[in-house]
Amino acid sequence: MNYRYIVGKTLSQVGNTILSSKLMPLTRIVPHGISYPYDIKRIYKKKIKTIFDVGANIGQTSRFLNLHFPEADIFAFEPVHETFKTLKNNTKCFSNIKCFHSALGSQEGEKLIDIRENSELNTLIDSESKMLSNSEKKETVKITTVDAIAKKNQLSKIDILKMDVQGYESEVIQGADFYIKNNLIDFIYSEIDFDENNSECQYFGELNKFLALNNFRFSGFYEIFRWGEDKRYFGFCNALFVNCNL
Repeated sequence: MNYRYIVGKTLSQVGNTILSSKLMPLTRIVPHGISYPYDIKRIYKKKIKTIFDVGANIGQTSRFLNLHFPEADIFAFEPVHETFKTLKNNTKCFSNIKCFHSALGSQEGEKLIDIRENSELNTLIDSESKMLSNSEKKETVKITTVDAIAKKNQLSKIDILKMDVQGYESEVIQGADFYIKNNLIDFIYSEIDFDENNSECQYFGELNKFLALNNFRFSGFYEIFRWGEDKRYFGFCNALFVNCNL
């Protein structure tokens, strides 16, 4: 493994541990764009009670969010069987992290998912990408919706909706129609790309336009992935959107 990656990862973990500490003040000295949970706390200034981690994978984001919001109920969704087992094992010590063996989409049902060697790249998108489609392995997974889960659990609102579902984000958003239209979601955090031809990553322009029409405004970019010689090219990142009613 590249030593630069190890050093960068270690420094990032140390920094986020400091920012998540209860002793760390919410100060403007810390630049925006370093840590999205820290920025959310600066904007919201209330207790975060409910988080949806859509595309939870093996629980890395759920555990990270738990550092910042230990009092929140975190609903973690992972549809792939083997990955879900790892998610359950990695979060078993956290009673506030509730794991769901399901994908989220625009409607309830079932769908084939492409299983990749790297589980973070598993996708429900019907892609023709030769670079990623090295495996023919597929699995039928269950799909439900944000609205269905939220109503079933009698949630009055969702504080943070996080999505990392390899291009399926628009489907997830469609399944949150009731909670979005009624201003019952405060923050949306999604993986995005600026290449509208990349079907396996949510195109920023499409998501930004839809959310702007539904009372959200773009707040910032986080966790930027760069590639190429000297990291000269922008790859993808995550985007934070804030409900204008806050």
